[in-house]
Amino acid sequence: MAAISEEIGSLNLISFANNPKSSIIILKRLVAKRTKYDLDYKSPNKSGQNFKSGEDMIELYKELCADYPVVSIEDPFDKEDWEHVKYFSGLGICQVVGDDLLMSNSKRIERAIQESACNALLLKGPVTEAIEAVKLAKDERWGVVISHRCGETEDSFIADLSVGLSTGQIKAGAPCRGERLAKYNQLLRIEEELGDQAVYAGDDWRMS
Repeated sequence: MAAISEEIGSLNLISFANNPKSSIIILKRLVAKRTKYDLDYKSPNKSGQNFKSGEDMIELYKELCADYPVVSIEDPFDKEDWEHVKYFSGLGICQVVGDDLLMSNSKRIERAIQESACNALLLKGPVTEAIEAVKLAKDERWGVVISHRCGETEDSFIADLSVGLSTGQIKAGAPCRGERLAKYNQLLRIEEELGDQAVYAGDDWRMS
C-alpha cells in the first residue's frame, strides 16, 4: 500500500489504519494462559517459531509505525491482555482503538478509561447508547470511529451519524462493493449539501 501511495504521488497524503485482530486468535484457542500470539495461525504445521509474546508484538507494532505511515491500530492485543495494551497505548505511538477490548460494555469502557488502555472507541450498537458512548469518549479526549458491521446493507446511516457526531473517522471497508460505496457516496452528498460549511478533518482527524 505504501508503494502504491508513492507511485501515485500520495505518500505524504495518505495514512494507514491497521486491524490485526484476525491474526491474534491465540490466547484461548492455541496456547491458553501463555499469552502468546500466533502469527502463522492458518498453518496446520506449527513449529512455534511464529508464536510471539506480548513484548514481541509491541516491538513489531513499533517497527510497523516507524517504517510505514500507520497512525491507528485496532485491537492490537487479545481482549483480555490488558497488561500489554495498556503499555502500548501509553507509548503514544499511534491511536489505539478498542473494539473487542471494549465490547460496547460500559464496565469495560470505564476500566479502559481508568487504566488508559486505549485512546479511541470503535462505535457500534443502538443509536441512543452510541451517542452516550461518544459523549463519554470525547470527555476523555478519545478518538471515535464509526463502524459498519458484517452483513451490511446499502443503508448509509452511519455516514450521517459520523458527520452528526463529528467523529472525523469512519470504518466502512474498501470501496469495492455496493454496501460500502453507499456510505462513501453519502459522505460526498453531505459535503455537497453543506457547501462552505463542510469541514475536512485533515491532520486533526482524531479529535475533530
